[in-house]
Amino acid sequence: MQIGAAVSPYQHFGFCRCDLPDEPGAHHLLFYEEDLDLARRLGLDAFRTGVEWALVETREGEYNRESIRLFSDYLASIKRRGLKTWVSLHHFTNPRWVWKHGGWESRHVARRFVQYVELVARELGGLIDVALLFNEPNMYTFLAYIRGDLPPYGFLSPRHMRRALENIKRAILEARDVVKSYGVAVSFTHSYTKIESRNIVFKAVSFFLNRQHIEYMQMFKEMDYTSLNYYVVGRYEDLALRFIYRPAALLEVKSPTPLAVTEFGIATRDERTRYSYLCAMAHVLKRAKPVAAIWWSFLHGYEWGLGYQPFFALVDVVGTRRVPTELAKKFRQTLENPPECPLEERNAGLEWRWEPL
Repeated sequence: MQIGAAVSPYQHFGFCRCDLPDEPGAHHLLFYEEDLDLARRLGLDAFRTGVEWALVETREGEYNRESIRLFSDYLASIKRRGLKTWVSLHHFTNPRWVWKHGGWESRHVARRFVQYVELVARELGGLIDVALLFNEPNMYTFLAYIRGDLPPYGFLSPRHMRRALENIKRAILEARDVVKSYGVAVSFTHSYTKIESRNIVFKAVSFFLNRQHIEYMQMFKEMDYTSLNYYVVGRYEDLALRFIYRPAALLEVKSPTPLAVTEFGIATRDERTRYSYLCAMAHVLKRAKPVAAIWWSFLHGYEWGLGYQPFFALVDVVGTRRVPTELAKKFRQTLENPPECPLEERNAGLEWRWEPL
């Protein structure tokens, strides 16, 4: 099992030129040599990162050679350290020009995305072990069209969400064929959150929400890996959807292709809580046998809609200084040889990215 951790372009790189205001994140692109050395010292052998579409194609149809060289140097630096590269090609952000076409509701944008993927596969494919075409299409469209956290800041717009999601799914399957033609392993990531309810009304709602997992499992049949971002289980209680950290629920997944856990983690700075969660997940991962287990996140950075308060990281960022946490120092050893610990549930409340209750 590859043991890794993740960063994402918008949340950690320091600049984006995309359809969101730039965030400093962790200034990872300025300090990536130092960060990657630290990743190796902490025992990682896989590193999930991304290529930012908005930097590669800032203007429609014009590919920025400087950005391509930047990503080439960056990915080569990861490879030189013996780290496997899991590279997201879309992680919730877009070039600004996509919105003059209507964003992902436009087939034109979907076609442009496939062309961008072809460029990345051609120019950078030799440095990519696994291309993750799209991060969490289900969560991206939910945040953009239902919750209103991302452009176009839609609120409760299911019709627009469905149209965008269908274009994204079609683009993923088309891009999959393109990437495979360059001999690069390919997948996309899915946010796997099982929903439960004992209430007869909400049982029907839960059934409807859980159907999406079946649809994505069908798509994973066309991929090299079933790549899941797994954090919590949702449970309807008292008319509210609450979240539970339950590591063992991952064992219920029936993956059609080899399983990769492309994100897992817990949002708290309490080291005892973090270690308890990691220990429980380590036992689950021993049984699930994924090809990779990738912690979210390697560096502390920006968390969508919640700023910098949620803390998942193995490495804290204080100004520009990198400070490994206690969990980071025990991370690999715990995953390889987990001590005895209970596989307990932990209540995460209404928003699991805040400190658990």
